[in-house]
Amino acid sequence: MPAVAFDTHETVKTLTRAGFTEPQAEAVIGAVRAAAAVDLSPLATKDDVNRAVRESELRLEARIEAAKADTLKWMFGAMGVQTLAILGALAGLLKLIGR
Repeated sequence: MPAVAFDTHETVKTLTRAGFTEPQAEAVIGAVRAAAAVDLSPLATKDDVNRAVRESELRLEARIEAAKADTLKWMFGAMGVQTLAILGALAGLLKLIGR
C-alpha cells in the first residue's frame, strides 16, 4: 500500500484550534502515525476469503457426490439381495406346493 502524505504540523494546528492542547494533538498524531505504520499484509483479503470459501465448496460437493454414489451402490445391492430372497422364497413355495 503506498504511503500517504500527512502534514503533521497542519494537523496539530487544526487540532489545537479545535480545543486540543498541543501535547494532546501531538499524541493524536503519534497514534495516527503508529496506526498507519501497521503492516496489514498478513491479513486475508476479500479475494483470499472468497478463494478459500470456493475451495471448501468444491471439496464439500465432491464429498456429497461420493456419498450419493455410495448410497446408490448400497441401495442397488440391497435390492438385488431382496430380489434373490423373494425368488428363493417363491421357488421354495412352488416346490412345497408340488409344481
